[in-house]
Amino acid sequence: MAGETIFGIVVLCLIHWAVVPFALSALAHKRVLGGHKGLWLLPILLVNCLGPLLFLIIHELVPQPQVQLDYER
Repeated sequence: MAGETIFGIVVLCLIHWAVVPFALSALAHKRVLGGHKGLWLLPILLVNCLGPLLFLIIHELVPQPQVQLDYER
């Protein structure tokens, strides 16, 4: 393998494992498209780069419940 190819693979791996924690955090704390978090877990962990990025883009389309705190009590 050429040095450029190895460098490209290493860069993609680093990007993948840098984005995975953000995607897993969002998966744990927000509602997801389809309502099944387990179905999103597999692509986030197994599909290099594309899985976490796809989740981070798509989960923004799902409306999140608005929490209103009542401090008057």
